[in-house]
Amino acid sequence: MVEAQSFRLIGKSDIEKLPLCNVNGENIIYWEDIQQVFPGVKHVKNGEFTVSMMRDSHQVRIVPNCIKHCPNVVLEVVLSTAVQLGNQGHMALEIAKQVLKDEQDIKDRLILIQSKTEAILTQNYELLECTIPRLFIVLPETSTSRDPTMMLRTKFRLHFICECGEHTEASGSKIPHHIHLSNHEGYVVNKPTEFFEKYGPFLMLMLEMIKLGTSIAGHVVPALANLKVVDALDFAESSINSVTSKIIQGVDYSLAYLEESRSLIKKSSSIDVGGDAGGDAGALPSDLGSYLSGVEELEGMELCQLGSYLETNNSDNLMGNLYRMTTKDGHVKWVCRHHYRAGYQEAHTQKLRALVKLAGGVFDEQLGRIKVTLKSSFAAAEFYDAISKAKAGIYELDVTFGWDCSKTDLEAFEKALKMSSIVTPS
Repeated sequence: MVEAQSFRLIGKSDIEKLPLCNVNGENIIYWEDIQQVFPGVKHVKNGEFTVSMMRDSHQVRIVPNCIKHCPNVVLEVVLSTAVQLGNQGHMALEIAKQVLKDEQDIKDRLILIQSKTEAILTQNYELLECTIPRLFIVLPETSTSRDPTMMLRTKFRLHFICECGEHTEASGSKIPHHIHLSNHEGYVVNKPTEFFEKYGPFLMLMLEMIKLGTSIAGHVVPALANLKVVDALDFAESSINSVTSKIIQGVDYSLAYLEESRSLIKKSSSIDVGGDAGGDAGALPSDLGSYLSGVEELEGMELCQLGSYLETNNSDNLMGNLYRMTTKDGHVKWVCRHHYRAGYQEAHTQKLRALVKLAGGVFDEQLGRIKVTLKSSFAAAEFYDAISKAKAGIYELDVTFGWDCSKTDLEAFEKALKMSSIVTPS
């Protein structure tokens, strides 16, 4: 085993070992060897004392310069002031470069997320392909440790999002019309691995949108930091303007979970390509750009498959207390009860509701379905007037005529259908 002397820069922990040279039976280290490892060395210290250059019997420094071996200790190297300042300047420059790089990375991330979010919010669905709400996030069921070994055991609940905006604003409306979570306990995710593999990129965008806020295509999403933090949301109205600390922490946790999942994908990808983790990160599927590619292409069919990953009763409608409405442009949006009523003329909708009830019918406002039996031409005329004025997102109408209809009655029915939002009469 080669004998050596241990050195380190003063104030640092990294140790360098230099081999000893034996001259006339004495172990020494040549000064030029120290200079080679520590350029700009001024002197060497052993504790509080400076290690002197070795001298001959006449007290003249031995040439080439050398120092005596100090066994079982780590000698500390002191650099000249100029070198120290140069190193500090270099370190400051490197730190500044890293800060600028981090800032650019954050800016690039936000731009990417913003563009992908805009693609989602401006995506329009037709009535027949939009049978459940399309915007959602997940939150942990309980407060959980950020320990990576525990994160993958977390139980999540899916929460739908109210798509209110300019299309729900009505004259005299007193409630805000910005996107918010629905007033619902959420649905337990019972196949988390498959669920996050399929919807992970979409969830990341929605969580970032809820956390950071945005304003796109008639939709406003306030940042969580700008909402009033309350202990609990006792009323549906308060969920529009307020948020609990549990939701804020839940959003952060869910984002951390998705990042941890991406990290595992990256490690797996590195192994698959031969263990070279230092290659082109952009080539790995865990890169953010690759991870989010195609996320705006979430099809209606994929939305319909949501229920297969969630714990729901057979009698449950997968709507999360949201109501389906149609904008003036014919696009479908899912909104909470308050924005549903604000988006339509509530007085006319209330009259329609009362007429259907009086006739013993059923008015499913969430899906926009009416099933009713009209017992006379007078009752029919009242009903036609109500559906033409309400504009209350009636998409399916199952009507039975309880009298012998004339041609005039059928023409009145046809006219009422044209003036309403009904898509599927039967």
